[in-house]
Amino acid sequence: MGKQKWILYVVGLVVLIADQWIKQLVRAKLAIGSAVVVIPGVVEFTHLQNPGAAFSLLPHQVWLFVLVAIAVVAAVVVVNTRFQLSALAQVGLGLLLGGALGNMVDRVFSPTHTVTDYVYFYTIHFPVFNLADASIDIGVVLLILSTFRGGHDARD
Repeated sequence: MGKQKWILYVVGLVVLIADQWIKQLVRAKLAIGSAVVVIPGVVEFTHLQNPGAAFSLLPHQVWLFVLVAIAVVAAVVVVNTRFQLSALAQVGLGLLLGGALGNMVDRVFSPTHTVTDYVYFYTIHFPVFNLADASIDIGVVLLILSTFRGGHDARD
């Protein structure tokens, strides 16, 4: 079990910066609704503005999503303070933290209070998503894996 609590925050910061940088590039280079093929028949960058959560659920509930993101950030900080986390759990929580903050920044600072989505895989016909979304999903998977591997111990 690692004692370095900073891993979580470094991962979160890297995700947040990369997410916002890529979204800025997408907004600057692609008109909304336009696409650029990255790998023909596999993946493209499609610029969409999502007013809701995953799959565009609960559209235009900006402050609900902001409150949820704040709760996630608070929970991550509490878990990191309360438990001695494995490196795997720290990376998972860092991905979750960075993803939650990345989408929250979009909701708060975008003039339309929407989230910029841009990755579309033809092969799986999954909705268009972004780095923050992928980070959240991967973070949750890593957290689940870390629990099977004994990813934390409660502090006395």
